[in-house]
Amino acid sequence: ALGAINEMLTVNDGNILWTATQAVALFLSSWTLADFGSGVLHWSVDNYGNGRTPIMGSIIAAFQGHHTAPWTITRRGFCNNVYKLCIPFGIVPMTLINYVAGPFTTFFFTVFCVMEILSQEFHKWSHMTKGECPEWVNWLQSVGLSVPRNQHALHHKEPFEGNYCIISGVCNAPLDRLGIFRRMEHMIYDWNGVESNAWKLDSDLRERTLRGEYTA
Repeated sequence: ALGAINEMLTVNDGNILWTATQAVALFLSSWTLADFGSGVLHWSVDNYGNGRTPIMGSIIAAFQGHHTAPWTITRRGFCNNVYKLCIPFGIVPMTLINYVAGPFTTFFFTVFCVMEILSQEFHKWSHMTKGECPEWVNWLQSVGLSVPRNQHALHHKEPFEGNYCIISGVCNAPLDRLGIFRRMEHMIYDWNGVESNAWKLDSDLRERTLRGEYTA
């Protein structure tokens, strides 16, 4: 990220204010897209596949098992909590992006990948009480930079059909209001006949979705 900002400064002929403005804009847009991405990933592994699924099996098993014992995430150390996400978002993809892209794209995806890796920490904090979290974590939640406890608690009600975004949660309301995940489930069902796990837990949700009623 620092290397990309330094290159951006060079591209901007040393204009610090303009470079800082671009960096902030890139950071905020990447942070928002990362929240959206965390929701899509969370929705997909909650609803499709299992522990035997190639490549993603361990992540799928962890997310689906989390609904049965959600408190266990609070007992994981940092490395144990995030290391699986370093495979799709870590050194290898970032090295490739840095090699083929310019500084603006590199900075954008650096923020994106870091946020995706840290998403499980944001997720963990949403399961911890205020007394269990450092004050700076409570502050991040209070200003909306980390997914709030009360918002994520709504996800943990069967059939676990909404509030999938776990970085800041800023995308949860529009995604759920527009019924984006129900629309995607309907498309997948029409394509290959596979039902989401949320449908299996709530037959009414299944019927509403098949009728094209995508919002609650």
